[in-house]
Amino acid sequence: MRSLLHICPKWNLLALAVLVTSCSSQDGWRGQPPVERLVDLRQEIPDLRIDLRYATQRNVAGKPLYPSDMPCLAHRKTAQKLAKAQHFLRARGYGLKIWDAWRPPEAQLLLHRHGADTRMFLDPKSGWSRHCAGIAVDATLVDANGIEQSMPTYFDEDLHHAAREYTGDDPVIRHNIQLLRQAMEQSGFATLESEWWHFDDEDYLRRPQPVVFGDELGLDFGVQVPGRVIRSGSTLLLAEPSEP
Repeated sequence: MRSLLHICPKWNLLALAVLVTSCSSQDGWRGQPPVERLVDLRQEIPDLRIDLRYATQRNVAGKPLYPSDMPCLAHRKTAQKLAKAQHFLRARGYGLKIWDAWRPPEAQLLLHRHGADTRMFLDPKSGWSRHCAGIAVDATLVDANGIEQSMPTYFDEDLHHAAREYTGDDPVIRHNIQLLRQAMEQSGFATLESEWWHFDDEDYLRRPQPVVFGDELGLDFGVQVPGRVIRSGSTLLLAEPSEP
C-alpha cells in the first residue's frame, strides 16, 4: 500500500520530520510516524463507495464538520480488512459504503460538543475514539449500483433502534444487517452493540494506537485540543479501547 507521502503531496506533512512514535513495536512500526500508517481508501479500494457524512449537513451537528475535500483514510491494516469485506460482498452483488473512517481528534471534539446528549461520542476527557487512529469505520450496505440498502436506522440516528441485534420484523432489513455483519466480522472487525454501522479493527481492541491530528495533514478545524501534549517528538494521546 502507498503511504500518504506519495498519494497526498498537497498536504503539509512537515510534521512527519518530528512526529516519531514511542509505542510498542508489536506492529513493526517503532519509529514510524503515525500518519505514515494511514492510507487513502479511495485509492486502496477503488470500488468502495465513500460518503463522509461529517463533510455534509447529514449528521448530528446539522452542518459540515469536515472540509469538502476531506480524505477518507484508515490504518493500512484496517484497509486490508476492508478490502476483504468488499471482496466478499462484491461476490454477492453488494458492496460497502463508508460513512466515516479516520476522524481527526479536532472533529471528535466538535462532535462531542454538538452531540454529547446522544451518548454516541466519547468525551475527549475520557479518551479518544478508535476512529482517531484510523482503526474504526462507520459503514453501510449498498447494491452493485451503489444504492444504500434498507437498514434499521440512518447514520447517527435513534440509538433506541440502532443496536446490532435487529429486533424488528422486516425480513429485508434483517438480511441486510446480517450480511453486513458477516462480511465485516469474518474480515477481522468487531461490531459495536449499540450501533450497527460501527466496526472496530479487531486487532486493536486492546492495543491503543496513536491518534493522528488533522493539523498533521494540514487540515484546520479551528479548534484547539485541550491536553494535547507532545514530548520528545512523540504524540502521547492514544486511541484507547473505548466508544465511537
